[in-house]
Amino acid sequence: MNQNHEQSESSPEPKQTPAAKPGPARTDVPKETQQEIVRLHAYYGTREIALRVGWSRKIVRRILSEQGCLPPPQKTRGSSKLDPFLETIVQKVKKGLTVTRILREISEQGYSGGRSILSEHVRTVQDQLALQPHKSVKRRFETAPGEEMQIDWSPYRIPIAGKLTTVHLLGALLCASRKLWVHAYRNERQSTLLEGLASAFEYFHGCCLRLVIDNMATAVLAHYGPGGKPLWHPRFLDFARHYGLDPFACAVRDPDRKGKKEKSFRLVWDDFLKGSEFHSLDELNERLAVWLDDTKEVANQRIHGTTRLVPNQQWFSEQEFLIQLPDKRFPVCEQSVRVVDQDSTISIAATRYTVPSSAAGRSVAVHLFAEHFEVLNAHHRVIFSRRYVAESEKGKLIIDPTHYATMKRRKSTPGGDRLDQAFLLRFPALAPFLHGLQLRMNRLTPIHIRSLLRLAEAYGEQAFSAAVARAQEYRRFDAHAVERILEGDYPLLDDAPLAPLGGIGPVVLGEVEPGSLDDYSDLDGTSESPETGHSDDPEDPHGT
Repeated sequence: MNQNHEQSESSPEPKQTPAAKPGPARTDVPKETQQEIVRLHAYYGTREIALRVGWSRKIVRRILSEQGCLPPPQKTRGSSKLDPFLETIVQKVKKGLTVTRILREISEQGYSGGRSILSEHVRTVQDQLALQPHKSVKRRFETAPGEEMQIDWSPYRIPIAGKLTTVHLLGALLCASRKLWVHAYRNERQSTLLEGLASAFEYFHGCCLRLVIDNMATAVLAHYGPGGKPLWHPRFLDFARHYGLDPFACAVRDPDRKGKKEKSFRLVWDDFLKGSEFHSLDELNERLAVWLDDTKEVANQRIHGTTRLVPNQQWFSEQEFLIQLPDKRFPVCEQSVRVVDQDSTISIAATRYTVPSSAAGRSVAVHLFAEHFEVLNAHHRVIFSRRYVAESEKGKLIIDPTHYATMKRRKSTPGGDRLDQAFLLRFPALAPFLHGLQLRMNRLTPIHIRSLLRLAEAYGEQAFSAAVARAQEYRRFDAHAVERILEGDYPLLDDAPLAPLGGIGPVVLGEVEPGSLDDYSDLDGTSESPETGHSDDPEDPHGT
């Protein structure tokens, strides 16, 4: 009993060691063992290390944590400003949108956090979705201000009016300042290319000494000689000479030569086009213009990753090195001759449009631009211009009631719009003049409108609009005043008669003089006797 009692009294000491707290027991692990644990951590997990050193996994983990080999235990995360937008961010990352665009779009939805936590979360989502982009080495080079501009086409399939539509983006980039211009077109024809370049030059307020392009067929016909010199398209070469620039064609299969421009297309796709929908091509270009210059920290308003400068600000310093534009734009349109049908319609791009009735049954010159067309009369004046219809309206008959207004009127025209409304749709800028005409002429307004339309057909829309604006300055709201201004400031190129005005219009407007034959007396070639009123020619006994 005494022995057992002595053993029981001496037993508490070894029992207290495993029950001791971690604090005092940390010194129990020899320093050599701790170093061995750290060394083995590079090759094994905590379970295998515990077996090799003869200590428990808990002690092994504690030693590794003390030596900084394990990350600190994660704390319970509280609510984050990203929480309401987590699902939205995942969907946008799946579409491949950039952090800048995701930040802009969720900020519009109420996100008030910063960019850093968003970037970290986007990287986590990208790792989970395995969407990290493939990186490759690119050759870099820089050019002096005003020295080089790079251009290129890039087609995209995007939803417009609920239907996947192919649009062609023409991009131009000033290489020194990195200022970008982009516009969407329906095709890549040469006339479209030249019109787009002319618009880009006007946007930049000048052009560079060198214009770098790839080997598009609308500019380069072929390569010849040992060095592969480009054979330029004659009209494109005339365009380049008109603006005083030197075209430069990249070598075949050398995309890095205009890599700055290629990279800008990726920016447009990632930050603007991808995941977006548009109602029309016009809306796309309107939103594209806002994205380029009127959106903070985006496109021309962002800090460029290479120059670390804002392109719009750098453009001011580069502008003085650009070639000054000529007074007149190069004739970029595609010119053709079309025959107007007897119903005063003409076919343009598989769609029939009405034209002024004075051109019915005649051959007219037509100028086809990228986004609109013009019809010219015999005086080489534009008598009608309008934008092409949308794809949904293509193939339909497009009627403008004002084109038939100068014809002889029928007693009733069922379903027709009011003439003043049709006039306003065709000339929306003349709304103040039309209002003054209605106040001054009251019921005679339709007669004056028909006379005005006849003047527009004869003198062209540009001269007509200028004459109406001048008549409005003098507070003359009538067709006769507009006609006198046109006759004085915009004389016709020949003596071709104007289309007659039907109805009582000529009488009301004073266009018909009282009946008299006095003005035709000199056609006889003889003089009349003032007494008898007959000819004094002796060989004319009948006095004719």
